[in-house]
Amino acid sequence: MNISISDEKPQTATAQLHLLPPEVADFTGREGEIRCIENQPPGAVTLITGKPGVGKTSLAVHVAYKMNGKYEDGNLYVDLRGADEKPASPEEVMARFIHALGIPEDEIPTDPHARLDKYRSVSANRPLVIVLDNAADETQVRPLLPSGGSAHVLITSRSRLRGLEGVERIDLETLPVEAAQAFLRRVVGQKATDSRPEAMHAVVEACGSLPLALRIAANRLTSTPGMKMADLAVELSDQRNILGTLEAGDLAVRAAFNLSYRRLGKRAKNAFKRLSIAPGEDFGPGVCSALLDCGELEARRVLEKLSEANLIEYSPTFGRFRFHDLLKAYSREKNLKDSEEKRSASLHRMLEWFRNTAVRVNFAFIGRFGELNAPTKYYADIDTVDSAINWARAELLSAAAAISASMKHEGPSKAELLAMPLCAICEVLGEWQVIEEVIRLGLEASETTESRDVELSLLNAKVNLARHRREFSHGLEVAAMAYERALESGKDSSIAIASNLLGCLKMECGDLDGAKPLIEQGIEISERTGAKNQLGQGLYNLGTVHRSLGNSREAIGYFKQDLDVCMELGDELGTAETLNTIGLVLVEFGEFEEAEHFHRRSLDRFERIGNLEKVSMVLNDLGIALRWQGRDDEALALHLRDIELSRKLGNISGAALARSNAAEVLHALGRSEEAEAFYLEAVSVFTRLGDSERLARTAMSQVPLLFSVGKIEMAATSAEAAIRYLLDHGEVRDVAAAHQMLAEQYLKVNNHDRALSHATQAIQIGDSFSAPYFRAKSYGIAVRANLAMGEAGEAEQLFTELRSIDLISGNAVSELLEELDRERKGGPV
Repeated sequence: MNISISDEKPQTATAQLHLLPPEVADFTGREGEIRCIENQPPGAVTLITGKPGVGKTSLAVHVAYKMNGKYEDGNLYVDLRGADEKPASPEEVMARFIHALGIPEDEIPTDPHARLDKYRSVSANRPLVIVLDNAADETQVRPLLPSGGSAHVLITSRSRLRGLEGVERIDLETLPVEAAQAFLRRVVGQKATDSRPEAMHAVVEACGSLPLALRIAANRLTSTPGMKMADLAVELSDQRNILGTLEAGDLAVRAAFNLSYRRLGKRAKNAFKRLSIAPGEDFGPGVCSALLDCGELEARRVLEKLSEANLIEYSPTFGRFRFHDLLKAYSREKNLKDSEEKRSASLHRMLEWFRNTAVRVNFAFIGRFGELNAPTKYYADIDTVDSAINWARAELLSAAAAISASMKHEGPSKAELLAMPLCAICEVLGEWQVIEEVIRLGLEASETTESRDVELSLLNAKVNLARHRREFSHGLEVAAMAYERALESGKDSSIAIASNLLGCLKMECGDLDGAKPLIEQGIEISERTGAKNQLGQGLYNLGTVHRSLGNSREAIGYFKQDLDVCMELGDELGTAETLNTIGLVLVEFGEFEEAEHFHRRSLDRFERIGNLEKVSMVLNDLGIALRWQGRDDEALALHLRDIELSRKLGNISGAALARSNAAEVLHALGRSEEAEAFYLEAVSVFTRLGDSERLARTAMSQVPLLFSVGKIEMAATSAEAAIRYLLDHGEVRDVAAAHQMLAEQYLKVNNHDRALSHATQAIQIGDSFSAPYFRAKSYGIAVRANLAMGEAGEAEQLFTELRSIDLISGNAVSELLEELDRERKGGPV
């Protein structure tokens, strides 16, 4: 046993003990951990745990030296040999400590219970620092904890010792990059590191900032004649032999890892070896269960054991784990020593698990539970939408990485079977960066297999990606190609999906007349074949066409039919999308409170799904509904939240749109300078991106601000350009709204002729609208303009016409009619 005590005559009770091993002269970093330990009161027990080679012993010894002056009786130290096959027994350590504390050897009891009593007696109330290094388990250290509350005990262990009570835990991580670089400078010298800083960065990265690896790398550099930092970086870049490179004398990273590995049971060893092939940055019990061919509960227990041994670490996602890079290299070495048969079997089970579960998750998202009978037992238990969401959030990146592994080890036919459902999952979650790579890999596989069905599915996903990026022209090209391929296939389901998507792209490119028959074709096929999910999508898109044409009454009918289909199927994404859109149409009807209710239901669902792109969209729409209710402060808070969310998502256009909306509210709140700054930034972004549609809408929303600061002609010029763009793209509803906005602003500055002109145009363009509140507002402006010009007869005629229009009853419309009636009769405005 390696215990630092003297063989000279026993210490007296008053002599100060100094039994620590020599301190590491170039100890670097760990300031936060040192402060944490030093600030603990006498009687504290500090447990320092961490992966092999992270510097647990160095920290404990360094702090013990720093606390010498605080603990008058000095320090005790013992290496408990926790990683050895036969760790030190507590009775053996107690005998050594009792002797060190001044008791002659012949007075140390041989009976274990009497020895424990003696140890507690001589150590009680002694101001000591006691370092119990390299502990094996809780039973080894519990008897060694003194009573009396005067000593400070520092325990280090490769295990987390979760059963040890009443301790302050420090889970030691690898060094921060700056501290790792500072350590190298201290060991090899400033000149050696500054001459090639990029080489030093490469060495630190290759060592994963693990102190033991850095120490070995530094020792190799200083002890190898002629070696430079760049040479060391090149050696460490070979991942196949990195553990062989990290050896210097009796120091070796591999040996340190092996001490922990050999204490594992058979199942934990198998898990540790096989987890090196898990794709992605982290892994959970599901992947582990497939690799081990066991249930998830048992796999979870095994992962906890590996974590307890600090051979894997927790990832930021709860319940998931990851490797340090060097431990992953060690795991890979161990796995390669298994037979080819075992390695291949575990790999294929894992890839099957990803494929089967991805399909089940996709089915769950569209409400088709129970329709899949997996050919094997390897899949996650997906029985609710929430369980599907949770799996998708946790495993998406790993599953996407598994496509390449499947291509390499199983061939393209299996790889494309994983890519297809992952595309749909990406769309649900709004993971557009991931879907791009999934589409690329899937199309690469389908080119080899010449599978037209797979290719068509992936082309459709590519269309949706283009729609998300607002690359409508490119999306239209891909959608047209997909439609041709679908017609060639002669398959109803393929034709229905492709015609629906092509219709969407035509609609988004302003060709509403071309969009309508394509979408209706998809609906007809879906009704005939009973494909309810495709039917719901078609109904939604047909509603969108009617809404773009200004036929809100027809549109909401289609949206409500789609909502019924989505809710019947349990399609959470479709339900959330349609709820939000119905809210938008209700705003057009002047039903602002009901619209708010629909928006909030949609927001709740998107937040639960975790689709942050859609959350951003609904924040925008909900903010508008609140603004119509005069709740400007609440609306501003939503738009500002949308700005931050869009920034995090990297959605530059979305952040600019949110700024434009926030500017409108800021202006309404009298904060015009802030509003102008927000507008200018939004205009700059849309101009740079070439997003003409959003630029036009922002120009219109800027009109009230320009009017308020007297820039009326500038506002008129900007509005006219926006109206021309909107007209060219068939956005008649927005054109009518633009004329109404101009009419309202001209009315405020008493330019009644122009107010009446724009109000009249809004009325004429809106003849086909079933958006009652906005139509009533246009009539109201025209009535007021005529009254202001003394044209009572014209005002009376317009008011009569307004009363005769078929309006959906609502508080907002009723209140407007009552106000106009009072003004017409000469009452208070």
